[in-house]
Amino acid sequence: MIESIWLPVLVSLSIFVGALGSVEVGYQFGRRTAPKETDRAHLGAVQGAILGLLGLLLGFSFAGSTQRFLERQQLIVREANAIGTTYLRAELLDGPARDAIRSVLREYTRVRIAAFRPGVTMDQKLDIIARSEALHNDLWRAAKEGVEARPGMAVAVLPGVNEVIDLHTSRLAAGRRHLPMLIVGLLIGCAALSLMTIGFGFGLSRRRHLGLSGTLAIVIACAIWMTLDLDYPRIGLIRLDDSSLEELKFPDVPGPAADSTKNPA
Repeated sequence: MIESIWLPVLVSLSIFVGALGSVEVGYQFGRRTAPKETDRAHLGAVQGAILGLLGLLLGFSFAGSTQRFLERQQLIVREANAIGTTYLRAELLDGPARDAIRSVLREYTRVRIAAFRPGVTMDQKLDIIARSEALHNDLWRAAKEGVEARPGMAVAVLPGVNEVIDLHTSRLAAGRRHLPMLIVGLLIGCAALSLMTIGFGFGLSRRRHLGLSGTLAIVIACAIWMTLDLDYPRIGLIRLDDSSLEELKFPDVPGPAADSTKNPA
């Protein structure tokens, strides 16, 4: 998958051109049809019904995409909080376990930031995910050894470790949730049909009304594009904010190691 500025630009241009093309196709059909007063009356009812259905589909689709976007953003904040909490609670364990947990968490933070940088290929992302899961094993092993030495700290340390591991799965699952392709197809098909009926009405009157039809086409195309862009926040212009992870501070680590979490290689 291409993760660059060109993909959203190409998608948006395709939607805009398709919207304007739908108006033109409808216009050409209308222009070749003999106008009748009964046709105009029925056409107004059909246009209103299709535009109403399109508005309903766009409203639900946009709301769903927005909700998924906010959920993904919240998971990033929760993951940063879980890492920071686990890092602090590691202080309750003996030196070797404490140092091991903190070392793993510093590396894990660097890996998590790198996983979602723009330009990361799918193969690289799969490798990073595999590295994250390997670090889960290291983190759990260090925590287990630490609480075996100090059993009274299990309640304080292990829940944080579990949450760090669980949030990895939650973020992967959230990243895979999108609008079903059937709904996307229905949305685009309904938009094309509604614009064609608008163009058909203009064709019956033998006047294009470029200002009206162009404005409507652009508004509908923008709404569809923003819905899709919100639903794919790692490849579009609307991006998730990873600053919660990037701003994590590990105060007991000397300068170079601490800075590596802010500006990972």
